[in-house]
Parts: sequence; C-alpha cells; structure tokens
Amino acid sequence: MRTWLAICILAVSAVAGAIARADAAGSVTFKWSATPIVTMALTPNYALGFGTVPAVFGAQPSPVPGPGSCFQGCAVDFGPVLAGDDYLYKYATHLNVTTNDPAGFNVYGEGAADFTNQADGSTYTLDQTLYYLPSTSGSTSDLNTGYSPSLPFYKTAGSVSGGGPGTPPTISYTTYPLPTYSSSSASADYYIDYQLKVPTAATNGPYYVWIVYTVVAN
Repeated sequence: MRTWLAICILAVSAVAGAIARADAAGSVTFKWSATPIVTMALTPNYALGFGTVPAVFGAQPSPVPGPGSCFQGCAVDFGPVLAGDDYLYKYATHLNVTTNDPAGFNVYGEGAADFTNQADGSTYTLDQTLYYLPSTSGSTSDLNTGYSPSLPFYKTAGSVSGGGPGTPPTISYTTYPLPTYSSSSASADYYIDYQLKVPTAATNGPYYVWIVYTVVAN
C-alpha cells in the first residue's frame, strides 16, 4: 500500500472586527480603525531529515520520504506503508502566521474528507488514521517516534468546495470548530510532525487526504 498525504493551505481568513483606538487632545478626539490582516506561510518538508519513520522502539531508522515529497515543497508523502502499522513523518509542516491584530489569532487544521483510497474509493475515518504533534525547527533534533503522544485531525463539518487527488479544496465555515492552535500574540511559528496509523482493514492502493489550514484573527 502506498499513501499520499497532500497539504493544502487555501482558506486564510481575517474575519475579526476592526481594531479601534481613540486619542483625545483637549476637545478634539481622533479615531481610527484597521481591518485585520492575516498572512500565513506554509512550508511542507521544512527541514533536512524530513520523511517517514516506522514506529519502532529503541534506535530509530533514518527518515525516508515518499517520491511525491521534496525539500521545502511538494506534498507530505509517506511512501509505501503496511496495513495495521504506524508511522511518523518528521518535519512535515511549518506554519508561520502574522497578523496586525494584537489579540492574536486561531488556526484551524481540518481534513477536507476522510482518508481515501484512489484505487477503489474506500474511505477510513480521518481521526483514526492521521495525527499531528509538535516538532522542532530542525536546528535541534526531532526526538519524536511513531509512538509519541499526538492529536487527531478531524474531517471538517464545514462546506468543502473542490478536492481530489490533484485538486486543492477550500473550506468555508458558518461555525468554527475548536482551534488546532491559538495564539494571544500577533505572530507565531508552528513546527509539526504527522503520524499515520494505517487501518488493519485498509485495501491496497494510493491514498490521499487534503489538510486545509485556516487562520482567523481574534
């Protein structure tokens, strides 16, 4: 079985109310407001040494990225994996977020669909297959393993447009889920590893899922 995990960043949003300030001098009051601005840079495979490591105890094998990955670009490609086994993907994603909102922002990372086999169309629940956990910037060693504690990605309840093996989707929300990350400052960096827990019932074929990251100013 070969799995292909694509990373997508599309729905970068700034939907908070205006930032306002008033300064008084004598009887004159000056007011100004600014629309919140959010910028996000997403870099897959952001540090050398990125790639897939089987979940084993003791000495860890060297990471081996799949053929669809490349340094600081392309997709997060786990390469060939086996049903019932667990894997870590080192240095999967770096998110850099900056906003002019002093109240900070929330990041929502969700799957546009469940874990999907392109060959036969079978799907597996995303929050039982794909997980995320904090990594390092690459300047210090990433000591995570396939058994390190992690949190699941969930399939979005938002409205999905597009999507498919080669078609990036978008997600629009009427109600936001719990944030994947939350910052009370105007900028932050997130360094992320992924874990894949392949279902024992998974059929043979190439798999994919789009993870869409959305940033909303507070």
